Amino acid sequence: MKLLYLYKWCTFGGVERVLMNRAFAFKKYGIKVKMEIYFYYGGVINDFKKYIEKYDLNEYIDIVEKLDFKKYDYVVSIDTPEAFEEKDLKNLILEYHTPYEDHGSYLKEVPQEKVKLVLVPSDYFREVLKKRRPDLGNRVLVLRNFVIEEAFDHFDYHLPEWSLKPIVWIGRTDYLKNPHFIVKALRKFRNVYGDKIFFCVVGSSVDEEDFISFIRKEGQMDRVVFYPNITFEKVGAFLRQMRKKEAIFVSASKGESFGMAVAEAIYFGLPVLITDIPSHRDLVQNNKTYLYEINNTDEFISKLNNIIQNYDQCKEEILRLRENFTPKRFLDDWENFQRIIGQR
Repeated sequence: MKLLYLYKWCTFGGVERVLMNRAFAFKKYGIKVKMEIYFYYGGVINDFKKYIEKYDLNEYIDIVEKLDFKKYDYVVSIDTPEAFEEKDLKNLILEYHTPYEDHGSYLKEVPQEKVKLVLVPSDYFREVLKKRRPDLGNRVLVLRNFVIEEAFDHFDYHLPEWSLKPIVWIGRTDYLKNPHFIVKALRKFRNVYGDKIFFCVVGSSVDEEDFISFIRKEGQMDRVVFYPNITFEKVGAFLRQMRKKEAIFVSASKGESFGMAVAEAIYFGLPVLITDIPSHRDLVQNNKTYLYEINNTDEFISKLNNIIQNYDQCKEEILRLRENFTPKRFLDDWENFQRIIGQR
């Protein structure tokens, strides 16, 4: 099977991670699928190409710079409205990953007759899609995300010695991801439980300066450490080392279609404390130890203190969850996708 994926721009973010993981799975299990990606507005394409070459994945995934729809069995748009304006495309598969309805408002304008199938990353998101576009409800399939060991390098990521426990954040620092809440909550934590922790932020966004100004305003500059963006293959090594430091991974996100950063933290054995939203509930099997109400500071600091006090027990619980992120579920979904698409 040969697939063309259409996407806005290459940010080397979550979407690229999902596609790379699929390529690793296809290679590992000998599944004959070739994915080619066309980015409408460019981006960090050279970095992406180097990653593909480094892991010898060109047989399964590649980047194209010109469109020729006739070469493919199916064309997939990943949250890219421009794809529906292509005159040579009679229909395509829509892969929908947008948790925020205003960001995914383009869905209202998508012509029903142009949608062959809709792929979503979870059962919860299937229900979201059905509510947003009831007329597409009978065309929705779940294609679950996963974490695969082959995507990560095995080396020792050096971290300094700290007297405080790291509270880890990986991802963007914009208002939708809500890191400002964590800064305020950790300030209150120190006031209530003492000076035991610091905030370790890995990632950036276009409004990074605003976030730093906010940290300064909160008087927390000496308790926040910034790491530059960590490349895909180094995330595993970084998280392994953070587990040795008894780190806790946090998220304050108000909406996720899956939560890849959280899934990776769980996979590498970090206890997590994450917002009580449907996708996060799935990741921790609704274990309330690891969930807190959005923007509820008191609940957050109480549960954070509980995890710190019971770190080894929480780590063992979290490690048992990693079975939920193996490629097997995805491969079952992929087999179902191939069967359904072959009938249409």
